[in-house]
Amino acid sequence: MFLKLGKEDCSWPRSKKALPVFFLLWSGGVLLALVYLFAIRSHLENIERGETERLLDSYLAMHRAPVHNSGSFLQSDSLLRGLAFIRVIQGTEQLLVVGDQLPVQSFKGFIDLSPETTGVWLPVGVGEEAGVLTIITRQYDNGGMIQAGKDGREGYALFRKLWQTTLGIVISSVLLLWPLSLAFIKQSLAPLLQSRKMIDTLVQRATTALLPEQGNGPELDRLYRQINQLIKQNRNLVSEMQQSLDNVAHDLRTPMTRLRSVAEYGLQAEDDPERLREALSDCLEESERVLAMLRIMMSVAEAESGTMRLELSHCDLAATLAQVVTLYEYVAEERKISVQLSTEKPLSASVDSTRIAQVWANLLDNAIKYGREGGWVKIAARVNGEQAEVIFADNGMGISENEQGRIWERLYRGDRSRSQKGLGLGLNYVHAVVEAHGGSVRVTSILHEGSSFIVLLPLVR
Repeated sequence: MFLKLGKEDCSWPRSKKALPVFFLLWSGGVLLALVYLFAIRSHLENIERGETERLLDSYLAMHRAPVHNSGSFLQSDSLLRGLAFIRVIQGTEQLLVVGDQLPVQSFKGFIDLSPETTGVWLPVGVGEEAGVLTIITRQYDNGGMIQAGKDGREGYALFRKLWQTTLGIVISSVLLLWPLSLAFIKQSLAPLLQSRKMIDTLVQRATTALLPEQGNGPELDRLYRQINQLIKQNRNLVSEMQQSLDNVAHDLRTPMTRLRSVAEYGLQAEDDPERLREALSDCLEESERVLAMLRIMMSVAEAESGTMRLELSHCDLAATLAQVVTLYEYVAEERKISVQLSTEKPLSASVDSTRIAQVWANLLDNAIKYGREGGWVKIAARVNGEQAEVIFADNGMGISENEQGRIWERLYRGDRSRSQKGLGLGLNYVHAVVEAHGGSVRVTSILHEGSSFIVLLPLVR
């Protein structure tokens, strides 16, 4: 079940992930094989060396110290007791006795053999005359030396067979380790595959359910919490988009209906130029209102995405406020609302004067529109640390706590504000433009008592 692989598991992306696992497993296997061969070789060499020492001791014990009495040594030279050869060196004299374990032609290989040579599985001779011997050398106090060799072909052949078998296993392990690596990758991706199935289930059922955030392990629990947060944000975004579309439909319905009615009215007066001119004028006015809404929505989208182009210049914020107050004097007089402006000078800031004037106009227009008749609007501008602080305060209808967090949303209009003309884009535009200038805006309000909008903009020092 663990090694059950499908077509997707053998794909190239999955194979790329499995390659490091495969090389890690395979290199680990090769390392273990090398350690195993080294240990086996060392063990076999110790056996070969120990066996040669034992045979030499047995031979010397039988011939009673041959180096001191070479004549006695040669009395039984036909009995090497398992040794391939014995070489006795006394001064300039050397005596070599070879047993029947090696062919006679191997004598040529001993001509260049140094008396000090010792080792396991040493090659002696060349070509067909070559042999593999384990050689030991002993030196005595009187200057004599004895060198003995044992045929090591059997032990060496065993080691070569083990080496070839291990090499074959290492090569053939590729056929096992590659599927095993793919299976490991599949097993490591099992939580993600399970998560994908769970998310697919949520999408298909279109329910309000969420992924389980407990009992999956610490890593998956954190992942599922983050996924759930994204799901909630996505659902909120969809809900806000639906609400925004409803608001757009509501706000566009009136101008579009009026536009159609005016157009129909104009068509009915083909012979009355004055009536046609009036109808066209009304159509132009309503279309301008729709275009204004679309322009503001585009400006807000640019500001929120960071692509709004600001034509920055040093200007006095007090002067821009005074211009806006002058512009709204007649509107305020109609509602019998007094507008008071108090500023500190200078209040120099690097801003887009046109857009910042639109911010002041939106805030002042809202204060007058939703203010109480005979009330007041107070505008104050002063230095607050390294920022300019501009406050628009009124004693109008106020904003409930539930709505204060939503007034900055696009196309949002509170229940009490729907009685007034508007697009629901003013405060959203204010928020976007102020943040595009590196500033901030917030509101404090008490229902039926009034509101205060505080704008902070960086000053130019």
